[in-house]
Amino acid sequence: MTPVNHLPAIQTGDGHHPTVPMGRAVSVYVWQYPLRLVHWGIVICIAVLSVTGYYIHDPYIVGQVNPFLMGEFRFVHEVFAMIFIALFVLRMYLFFAGNRWVRWRSYVPYRKQQFREMVEMAKFYLFVKPEPVSKIGHNALAAMSYVGLYAMVFVEIVTGLVMYNVLRHSAILGFFVGWVPRLISPPNIRLIHFCLMWIFIAFGILHVHLAMLVSREEKKGLMDSIFIGYKVIPEEDLKKDDELYSKLP
Repeated sequence: MTPVNHLPAIQTGDGHHPTVPMGRAVSVYVWQYPLRLVHWGIVICIAVLSVTGYYIHDPYIVGQVNPFLMGEFRFVHEVFAMIFIALFVLRMYLFFAGNRWVRWRSYVPYRKQQFREMVEMAKFYLFVKPEPVSKIGHNALAAMSYVGLYAMVFVEIVTGLVMYNVLRHSAILGFFVGWVPRLISPPNIRLIHFCLMWIFIAFGILHVHLAMLVSREEKKGLMDSIFIGYKVIPEEDLKKDDELYSKLP
């Protein structure tokens, strides 16, 4: 099979998205490498942070296995928390520096068309409509759910830093989050942090289910794209997307 990067390429409207001719469809580089790095990095971090965080909340390994086990769990939790924060910052950067399907305009609903699309996708998810809205990037409803997810990630990071600062008493960190305990009591901060963990786990399960459902109906390589970055898109859909992108402010 001829490597993709050896085939002649077409440039889309903004000149940054290489595509490969495939007859009536083209293979479009939708999810850039940094985005895929953030996606899988966050998946791994949430898994590790959930296991270690739950142990910190309620130690489930009993007996004299290792007298420093709690300390080791805390250390792993803090290391992956820092990686989690770095990935979150990178994702915020990509909202302004990524390609058209990664930027904030594709996520924040500010056009009537996006709200209509959310309604149509809700019908599909509820099995009222047989087919999903055809999109190259995220559909409007999924995109809006990710905005809510990143908002919860921000809250998780802030509450985590508050609890870390209680233990470490960092002057710099205290400047940024030291005011939070004056508004919310430490036990409630810990409760919020713990409850959000379960929301992330539930979101992950639902996310995989819906992604597989949409991928099956769209037949554009959605599930493959989060690994390789490319999706197979009908030429007409790409032209419509180019036209829409050219009209955006």
